[in-house]
Amino acid sequence: MLFTSGNYFIFLAIVFFAYWLFATKRQVPVLFLLVASYYFYALWNPKFLGLIFLLSTVDFLTAFFLGSNHSRIVRKLLVTASILTDVGVLFTFKYFNFFSASLTELLSQAGWYVAPFSLGNLILPLGLSFITFRSLGYVIDVYRGAKPTRRYFDYLAFVAFFPTVIAGPVVRAGELLPQFRERPALTSAEGARAIFLIMLGLTKKIAIADFLGNNLVDRVFDQPQLYSSLETLAAIYGYAVQIYFDFSGYSDIAIGSALLLGFKLPVNFNAPYRARDLRDFWRRWHITLSTWLFDYVYVSIGGLRKRRFNLYRNLVLTFLVGGLWHGAAWTFVMWGALHGLGLSLNHWWANSRKCRVPKVRERAWSRAIAIFLTFHFVCLSWVVFRAESLASAWQVLKRLGALQFAAGNLSLPIVLVIVAAYLSHWLPEIFSAGIDKTWAWLPSPVQAAIILCVAIGLYYVSGAEAQFIYGNF
Repeated sequence: MLFTSGNYFIFLAIVFFAYWLFATKRQVPVLFLLVASYYFYALWNPKFLGLIFLLSTVDFLTAFFLGSNHSRIVRKLLVTASILTDVGVLFTFKYFNFFSASLTELLSQAGWYVAPFSLGNLILPLGLSFITFRSLGYVIDVYRGAKPTRRYFDYLAFVAFFPTVIAGPVVRAGELLPQFRERPALTSAEGARAIFLIMLGLTKKIAIADFLGNNLVDRVFDQPQLYSSLETLAAIYGYAVQIYFDFSGYSDIAIGSALLLGFKLPVNFNAPYRARDLRDFWRRWHITLSTWLFDYVYVSIGGLRKRRFNLYRNLVLTFLVGGLWHGAAWTFVMWGALHGLGLSLNHWWANSRKCRVPKVRERAWSRAIAIFLTFHFVCLSWVVFRAESLASAWQVLKRLGALQFAAGNLSLPIVLVIVAAYLSHWLPEIFSAGIDKTWAWLPSPVQAAIILCVAIGLYYVSGAEAQFIYGNF
């Protein structure tokens, strides 16, 4: 059930009215949300409900015993068992066949023939990466001293919460679980903002991300040899727009859907292409994932140690994990390595400047150069991320060096959408806040008329059915 489908909004409307009908009943709203979330998940493939239930139960019990046990050895055994369970399930479904095939190929190139072994055509359970990260983070928090919840159904609902189960945000237990204990409440202002976020997310996804994917990006990346250097460059810029508007649009819909039920989810994006360096980029892009990687991977492997070599090594290792988290392919490994190495260089440069140059006010031109270089490094890494293989990525990059400037495949609507998307990225925050206030101020009939007009417009501009990019991870 895609968030852009009519079925999802029928489902959301039914959940909304039923949920607020039961809102005053003790524990009933949580049980209703749990049933609704499991139903939502089962619409994709009901046989994997057992898996999400098993992971949730194992981690709930692990955290419960962690909270009541003070033996250092027992606590380490418990958290290790939880990590092995969550990562083991993720590895089995997502990575086993990939690593098995890669090892077989490596051995064959070394002259050792090994019969290929795989677990068959395993289906990757929907949202498994997000589910395991969310649940595992809770166990690690309890291991580090957080108080575990004793409300079993709250925890099951937290892991399976339907606005976040497909593609995040990667909500922490400390952010969402307390909201299950509070009495549900929804103000008219919050309701208006929720609807605005959903409408904004749909516009980002359908009118921008899907339009660019169907009419430019997919075509160039599938057959780069048919396109000029200029068209290839436009496709690279277009993919940077596509993946941002696809995922930030999804996040807006998820945040808006949750807000309609009285739940507040964390912001997941903050104008990432305005970043001055890679550190700034990862404070703005997929914020819930980048902070998760920092808190649970980087810190856990000793990233806060002062030795410079350890810092760089741990940055690379953390982003290799982040790359693999996105998918079982060498393109994702390379993408993670690029960002890990880029961040290491970023830290080295920043530390070198602190030692050699006194702190002075940053000039506008130096800031513009920094943003320009950061953006193009990110675009370069997106080429690797988007390509089907490293060889395909190389073919796309080779087209840039062909110095062909034909633009027959760049129609005016495509160019206008790309330009408008980047211009919107630079709107001052006060402008965005003004739009929110104006929307909340409008009378309900006017809001309804705008929603109807946007819905009709999106219906006519929507093309071939497309999935959310991050739904695959």
